[in-house]
Amino acid sequence: MRSALPHGAPFVGALSLLLCSVVAPGRAAAQADTGAAAPIQRLYAALGQTEQHGSEPFARRSQELAPAVDQALSIPTILQSSVGLRYRALPADQKQQLVQAFRDFTIARYVSNFSGNGDTFTVVPGTRPSPYGSDRIVQTRLSSAGGAPTEVDYVMRQFPQGWQAVDVLLDGHISQVAVQRSDFGSTLSSGNATPLIESLKKKTQSFSGT
Repeated sequence: MRSALPHGAPFVGALSLLLCSVVAPGRAAAQADTGAAAPIQRLYAALGQTEQHGSEPFARRSQELAPAVDQALSIPTILQSSVGLRYRALPADQKQQLVQAFRDFTIARYVSNFSGNGDTFTVVPGTRPSPYGSDRIVQTRLSSAGGAPTEVDYVMRQFPQGWQAVDVLLDGHISQVAVQRSDFGSTLSSGNATPLIESLKKKTQSFSGT
């Protein structure tokens, strides 16, 4: 039985596969750039709104910003990396309290740092690869009136729910996770998370002025 495919079809099929293998990676990279940057763009848009509402109570501004922070940052991943190996040994109830306290602290820190100071937020187009795995780094710049821009980069990882940051790099290289690991270390030396939970709550209160 003669093949229904015209003469040369196997070559054409092979050529098509080859072309797809060349084009697809570029398209995938572009999609990764767009997907990884989108949560940070939304976070900065929400921060801009928070700045405009600087006269509103701190608790209200925190509540308005919270959804964008939850979407942009993987709070549990950042916390676990900041705590280190001790995290696994913590009781489940302490982990739950610690995640909540760290989330409140993170949101309050953003609201406190960007409260009507005239900051502008710029997300640099494209991403660059992270040295670790398939993470991507989204570069951003924060500019204040009369000041030089500050580079703040987000190490983004793709989770089932989408891209989220697992670390923040100040000046492009100072890891927030590493700084927090140093800060949290002495507080967790006893293997009990309660002192760290209380410390985060106090810091949250200091940000809000309560």
